[in-house]
Amino acid sequence: MSAIKKILILIFIISLAGFMACETNNSNTNGEKVLGPYDYEAPFAQTAPVIDGRGNDPVWERARWMPIDQVWLGGGNASSSNLTPPPEGTFSGRFKIVWTEERLYFLVEILDTYLSLTRISDPYNDMYQDDCLELFIDESGLGRNHLANNTAFAYHLSYDGVSVADYVSPLPNVSTPIPGTADIARNGYILRNNHLRFAIGNRNNENRSNVYTWEVEMKVFDENHPVRHNPPNYPPVRLYEGKTMGFAVAYCNAGPSNQREYFMGSVFIPGANKNRAYMNANVFAKLHLVK
Repeated sequence: MSAIKKILILIFIISLAGFMACETNNSNTNGEKVLGPYDYEAPFAQTAPVIDGRGNDPVWERARWMPIDQVWLGGGNASSSNLTPPPEGTFSGRFKIVWTEERLYFLVEILDTYLSLTRISDPYNDMYQDDCLELFIDESGLGRNHLANNTAFAYHLSYDGVSVADYVSPLPNVSTPIPGTADIARNGYILRNNHLRFAIGNRNNENRSNVYTWEVEMKVFDENHPVRHNPPNYPPVRLYEGKTMGFAVAYCNAGPSNQREYFMGSVFIPGANKNRAYMNANVFAKLHLVK
């Protein structure tokens, strides 16, 4: 091989390494932030929105809508190989996010023409098989495996307007609460009702639109939060301009089968197995807090 060819190959390798570094750091060659197609810039809320399921607070006008349109499981039977989306007109989803120094806020609008709520009385009983909202958050943004640890949280929000089940992996059940708590872990879930507060507008479809407005207030916790219980005084992290976290918004879409038929997410997940957010945060998009 000639010296010129060796030099050209070396230049190519160096250029490729520089490109990959820019991609990894979400910045271009000038150090400017580059948003991926599923990343989100959440504006600061001078006044926090009221959690009433109306979504009419002025601060929401500052945030942009993003769709929940990626099929993670499809085909009408939650298939990982058939990624056919729900029939047109039966489902759509979109969301906005804002923040204060104390909390994250989500506004999620869901069109769902059939609600299956057969498990609503028992949040430990595979809530994902009912219609429910899922919010994923990775406070560090490092994108690690989060089974059996809290490097990320996988919250399942029930249409009962109260229950928030976090999937913490199939560790042994805890049938007796830890002294001083009301914690029970069952079927891989633990309730984190003190982490989120939410309201669902049109919960009973009073206006016959089949559109449900979820308004959610979230405390953000670091990875040191206990996996198996919820200390009432465990402090959430303080949020600030420039902070970057991992996140995804998803919806379990059940139907007349009273089973999950579709799983729709806000971020494209490469590879054959797209149902990986519940265990690995490296498939999350980036959430950037801006002012």
